[in-house]
Amino acid sequence: MILFASKSKIKKAIQECSKELEKSPKDKRLRLKLGDLYLKNGDDEMAIKEYLQTADLYAKEDLNTRAIAIYKRVVSINPKHIEAFRRMATLYSKDGLWGSAKACHERILQISPSDQEAIKALSLIEDSKQPKPDQTKMKKEESLPIKFEGSPPPSLSNEMETPSPDKDLELHYHLGIGYKEMELFDYAIAEFELASKDPSVKFDCYILMGECFKEKGDSEQSMKYLESASRIRELRKGL
Repeated sequence: MILFASKSKIKKAIQECSKELEKSPKDKRLRLKLGDLYLKNGDDEMAIKEYLQTADLYAKEDLNTRAIAIYKRVVSINPKHIEAFRRMATLYSKDGLWGSAKACHERILQISPSDQEAIKALSLIEDSKQPKPDQTKMKKEESLPIKFEGSPPPSLSNEMETPSPDKDLELHYHLGIGYKEMELFDYAIAEFELASKDPSVKFDCYILMGECFKEKGDSEQSMKYLESASRIRELRKGL
C-alpha cells in the first residue's frame, strides 16, 4: 500500500514537472529533475530521453563537463547507448581530451563492431598522433642541447619546474563539480575520489567530498573527509 502511494506521488510529480517544462522547455534543472522522476518510476527510456536533452542544452552553452556528466549518467543506465558515447566523444575531442574520446569510440565498436563513424573517428585520432616529416625534423632540432649564458630565462625555468596537470584528473574534478551542482552526490563523490590523486587539488576534493556526504546526511563520512582536508592544510603550513 505504501509502495502504491509512493508511485502515485511520483506520477503526480512527473505531471507537474512536465507542465512546468511546457512553459520553460530550456530549463535544464527542471528537465534533469523530470529525468530523475522517470528513473524513480522505473521508466528508463523516458529518463534517458530527458537526460539527453538536458546534456544537449549544456553542450550548446559550451558547458561541456556538465554535459559529459549527464551523458555518463545515461550510460550508467544503459551501458550500450551508442549515441551517448558518441556525443561524449565529440565533447572530449572538442576539449582536446583525445584519450577519453578514443575510449568512447572503442566502446562504441565493442557494442557495434561495424560502426563506420567510430572507425573513421579512431583512424583520425591515430593519424593525428603520427608526426609529419617536417615535425619530425623540428623535434630533432629541438632535442639538440641549448646553451644558455648564465641561468635559463625565468619563463623557461618555471616551465621546467612546474609539470603540466593531468588533463584526465582535471576533467574528473570538473565532472565532480558538475555532479555536485546537479545534486548527484554519489556521482560527484566518485569523481572527486579520482581527481584527488592530483596532489594540487586533493585538499579541495576532500572538502567537496565532505560537503557531498553532509548533503547525503552521512555526517560520519563528512567529518572523515573534512578532518583529512584539515591534516593536508596543516602539512602545507609546515612546509
